[in-house]
Amino acid sequence: MSPLPQGFKKNVRFIKQKVGPEKRQEYLDDIDYKGAYLPKGITYEDIDGSFIDFVNKDLELIIGGESVPVIFLTIQRWAEFSKTWELSDKFKNVKMPFITVVREPDVQVGTNQVGLWNIPGNKLYSYIKVPTFEGGRKGIDTYKIPQPTSVDITYEVKLFCNRMKDLNGFHEKVQTTFNSRQFYINVKGHPMPVHFESNGDESQFDFDKRRFYVQNFEMKTLGYIMDENSFEVIPTINRAVIFTELIEGKTEPKILIDAVKDVDEITFTIIIKANHSGVEFNIPLNYDIELTDVLVDYNMDNLTFEISGVQKQLPFSLTSNEILTLKGDRDETKETKLTLRGIIK
Repeated sequence: MSPLPQGFKKNVRFIKQKVGPEKRQEYLDDIDYKGAYLPKGITYEDIDGSFIDFVNKDLELIIGGESVPVIFLTIQRWAEFSKTWELSDKFKNVKMPFITVVREPDVQVGTNQVGLWNIPGNKLYSYIKVPTFEGGRKGIDTYKIPQPTSVDITYEVKLFCNRMKDLNGFHEKVQTTFNSRQFYINVKGHPMPVHFESNGDESQFDFDKRRFYVQNFEMKTLGYIMDENSFEVIPTINRAVIFTELIEGKTEPKILIDAVKDVDEITFTIIIKANHSGVEFNIPLNYDIELTDVLVDYNMDNLTFEISGVQKQLPFSLTSNEILTLKGDRDETKETKLTLRGIIK
């Protein structure tokens, strides 16, 4: 049996990649990971920074054991850069190789959403509902965000070098990275595709009477921007749960109050457990309400309502800080349940 070639790996670890809905859920989980419930806002600067990281890490070119430096420039700064770059030699000539990244200033309307336009009006849409608990009060907050604004940003990645060998190495790096047409960058937790559009040769330029290779690789980021200042957190459902117990065996019933903010409705669900003594109990009010309806679920007869000793008939109004007294006949050996409904004024 012939020996294995040098560098041969006996054990190769395969990692199963997620696809389809599982992959999309993974992207959503990345957005929310170790942060608030709302996604992070995105600006042009955030996309630029992530693209520079992509060129530095995923398109890293190593020559002689050292990484080729990457410089982010504007078109206007190139002349200044060529004279003042700190890595120039003693003759003030720029040392090669190096890579520059120039972003085209005219950001185009994006194609990230497959050419679809946003719904007019900059409406906010529900993103997630989050349960809350504060001061004994349970509720649900709805987090709303607008549709992202889709943008296409084009970058020119240029390699300056003196040797064809270095140029070939960078070509291989780019072609391998984009062998699936696109590569995803992560912008503050938001995945965005980068497309390799084209490449061209600009080696005919002569700089300081030195011939050198200049290869231009045009890449486009199909991204979107989001203004986090437009995000909103809206309390939608507020529920108070009140448990009251009296000494010497007298136990007040359990009262659950449901207040729906958007509709201004309020519901009192009153539960009296078996073996709880008494047929008269009080409900302190925190709202100005109009009591409109009562439903006896079971085990309560001859129900009456009183406020400050004055008997009332449905419907009737109550102000905050008043105490509503309920009286009736019930079998104390069995549980009692009844429901009051009203409108918050």
